[in-house]
Amino acid sequence: MFPTGRAEAVGGDKGLSAGQLGCFPGPLELTAFGPAKAVAPDRSPGEIRINRTDAGKGRFQEKDPRLQKGRGKGGAGGSARLWQEEGVQIAVIGAGISGLVCARRLMAGGHHVVVMEKSRSLGGRCATRKFGDHLVDTGAQYFTLRDAEIRKEVEEIAGDYLRKLEKPILVNGEMYRPGEERFYLANGNNRLGAFLSEGMDVRRESGVGRVIQKGRKWKVEGKEYDGVVSSAPWPQTAALFGMDAGMVLFEPNLTLLLEYTIDWEGSFYAKMNSSGRDPLAWVACENGKAGRIQNGRSVFVVQASVDYSRQNLEKKPEEWMGDLQLRFEDAWGVDAAKRGAVFGHRWRYARRSGDAVSPRMPEGLYVCGDSATDSRIESVWKHGEETAAQILAAGF
Repeated sequence: MFPTGRAEAVGGDKGLSAGQLGCFPGPLELTAFGPAKAVAPDRSPGEIRINRTDAGKGRFQEKDPRLQKGRGKGGAGGSARLWQEEGVQIAVIGAGISGLVCARRLMAGGHHVVVMEKSRSLGGRCATRKFGDHLVDTGAQYFTLRDAEIRKEVEEIAGDYLRKLEKPILVNGEMYRPGEERFYLANGNNRLGAFLSEGMDVRRESGVGRVIQKGRKWKVEGKEYDGVVSSAPWPQTAALFGMDAGMVLFEPNLTLLLEYTIDWEGSFYAKMNSSGRDPLAWVACENGKAGRIQNGRSVFVVQASVDYSRQNLEKKPEEWMGDLQLRFEDAWGVDAAKRGAVFGHRWRYARRSGDAVSPRMPEGLYVCGDSATDSRIESVWKHGEETAAQILAAGF
């Protein structure tokens, strides 16, 4: 907190006056931020002046305005950028939904966060890919928004891209959970990760080796951090943290994309078989998502059962891809002469298996996501929030 007196925002290299940027009488304090200054949007940063001295010079760094907003009194008028004093350094490993939500909350709480992602894409298993001229979700097919706070935030960050999945899902010919609202993003479900990551220091294609303890800090890829969060599936997290990979089990999944030169039947979105006996555990038609599939084509997403995926995980892709396609055509009555493009993806760690277990972690190490909860998007989102709250309460 600033000494008692007058904290005044003054211009930087634009030569702006304090009146243009806003004045804050008396002590200036932001919950969890500590000393701060306000700068008008799109203006170069100035300095904090305390009792008309430069005591605050050099002590602050930019805080993304989208994560938390403050209002000054004076010409700044609307939302002002927040700047924070140097603080706790946190590394988040994995840019899945839980990791990004956790990072977002930590940044809003004043911590400095670096997100490290080994792949080029964001969102983890909330994945989408271009499939010829089509756009297809290869991971999470849809998501629910039962939690009011999560729904509000998704509506804010996704805007008009948020769409409802109108057609039903069938299980043994009956509607699955009638009345349940299901959502997708018009430009791909992986965009949820992109929206969450705005304003973050996200380092893509940044593989991480073993996390090493250095006194009370943790060393990740040559840099020391006060804390490390892993949102990666537990087997990968355990390898990073030097722990038992068998503490939390994950199930694999084989996913197949199939294109046909046929029109979409249109009465339902997907069929699901949760018995575990049918290799075709899930079959959805992406035509049910408006604007995703080109006219005159239908694209199906087949996700195999856990047993089938385990039995075929290490086989050559063409073997299980060909087998699943034949099974699909037989079950759905699709003419093989209408075949188009085919693509297969192997998820080694698709979802957590069995009841959630929260591994006991050394001080300064944290896990978030479906290593400690179920694999639904809302569940991992909530767990990212809970993990961030735990770190903020730790008081490094």
